[in-house]
Amino acid sequence: MATTRYGLLGYPARHSKSPAMHNAAFKQAGIDAQYDAYEVAPNALAATFKSLIASGVAGFNVTMPFKEAIMLYLDDLTPLARRLSAVNTVVIRDGKTIGDSTDGAGFWRTLREPADQVILIGTGGAARAIMATAPKSVTLHVFNRQSDRFPEKAAMVNDLAGVELHDLDEIGMYLPYADLIVNATNVGMQSDISILSTEQFYETQPDVQVVDIIYKKEPTPFVAAARAAGRQADDGLAMLIGQGALSFEQWTGQLPDINVMKQAIMPAEEGEE
Repeated sequence: MATTRYGLLGYPARHSKSPAMHNAAFKQAGIDAQYDAYEVAPNALAATFKSLIASGVAGFNVTMPFKEAIMLYLDDLTPLARRLSAVNTVVIRDGKTIGDSTDGAGFWRTLREPADQVILIGTGGAARAIMATAPKSVTLHVFNRQSDRFPEKAAMVNDLAGVELHDLDEIGMYLPYADLIVNATNVGMQSDISILSTEQFYETQPDVQVVDIIYKKEPTPFVAAARAAGRQADDGLAMLIGQGALSFEQWTGQLPDINVMKQAIMPAEEGEE
């Protein structure tokens, strides 16, 4: 029997730790499968998607910037993915491609501590997933930069989370009260810019949790700015493991070994810091 193939569609994608994580989990579970990262130019998504499906790929993850665009090519969406208008996991059942989102559940299950007052920066696919799956005990404060689409985004945030969308310039008055601050934008992925400064992190509680949903070889600018203020900050690796475990379960019907997935990607990260 041929090796079952899975993969990741994204741009950039070469930096992704998903292949190491999933391949370690497949090996531990005794599943003959291979997971690869496919770096897809933005104008080549349709052709790449069709080629992968034709080649027999059994499922894949989707990352920036394709979480919304991929929906055009899928046969169906789960209710959550339809509500979010974003997909990060594609399952193929009976020849049909079904889009789902495991980002939100993957995020909340991997926090160090439960949170009550949460600042969420961004309104993209991952941010929407975090909003839609937030525990009822959480009070969300969502921020985004002003743009022509701000009213449209504000309506979406209200629909998903029942809260107001704030201008990022207003974040200062909320910083002292937050016990979790999340960067759910891609700011810092391909630059040295942090969406919040070290000076702003000094305004937060000393024990605030700080999470950047992106990750890089070195600490992201957001994480670095928080740590420079003495705050505990984590990049997106924990969320990667959480959402990846849920994707693995959907594809295979088996629960992966979370520790194996973690060990496959964390040791190198710890050595780089």
